[in-house]
Amino acid sequence: MIKPYTKYYENLKDFEELLSFGEVFSNSLIGTKPNNTNEVYGERIFVKLLCHGMTLVKISPSQHRKSERELWDISLAYAIARALIETFDAMSYIAFSGCSESQKEFRLFFWKLHAEARRLDMLNKIGSSHPQIGKVQDDISSLQKQALNHPCINTCSKQVVAGVENGKYQPYHLTQRERNEESGVNHEYHNAVTMHLSSHVHTHPFSVQQIIEFKAGNEECIGLMGIALQYSSAFLAKAISGMQQLFPACDPKINESTILLIKQWAHIAENGIKSY
Repeated sequence: MIKPYTKYYENLKDFEELLSFGEVFSNSLIGTKPNNTNEVYGERIFVKLLCHGMTLVKISPSQHRKSERELWDISLAYAIARALIETFDAMSYIAFSGCSESQKEFRLFFWKLHAEARRLDMLNKIGSSHPQIGKVQDDISSLQKQALNHPCINTCSKQVVAGVENGKYQPYHLTQRERNEESGVNHEYHNAVTMHLSSHVHTHPFSVQQIIEFKAGNEECIGLMGIALQYSSAFLAKAISGMQQLFPACDPKINESTILLIKQWAHIAENGIKSY
């Protein structure tokens, strides 16, 4: 049996290697002209995902960073891992889908419509008198019309169409299951991962009890900290794989071990862990 600390540092090493290649890939895109707006957003969202990864490494236990008052913040680690996975979800929906140009355009309308509507809702709730509120309202009206008049609106469910008509906007016109199927992510695995991470993000009784029993340096606790790295590695690998397909001409040189690592962790996201 692999000792908890040994397994944890293996997970950390894997994640750092994936993250390092992700940074190299991102840097290789500097000066590249994207073919469409979806690719522009894909590149930007990938940077956001990498930022989450860098933060996760910084707050994860390290052999090179120890102190007598060391704090392992499991809730923060899980929150960042959850954010990384949510980022992949948006990235896949906007940039990785092999759908038509018309569908890509529609997805941007839908995505932006939800974002602007939430922005306006937040401004109204704080009683903002910002002069840009009128422009935000105009943008929402314009995006709503573009979405409803777009030919791809006919591919949406009646509930989704009714929501757009009634001003109840969603960020995606596809369900989570449909998005997972499209991106090649095992739906049961995605559900289990997000449920586990969310139990700490939302402070459920389960997470409170773990905090009470949690002690930095404890072998069981190092295993729990490693879970955030494992989940994140699977979706980081999927993100890298997607970027390689989106920008094949900019794919930097990669060694064999990193290629295998990407395949290994992407396989987990695609198939789950029931067979392991």
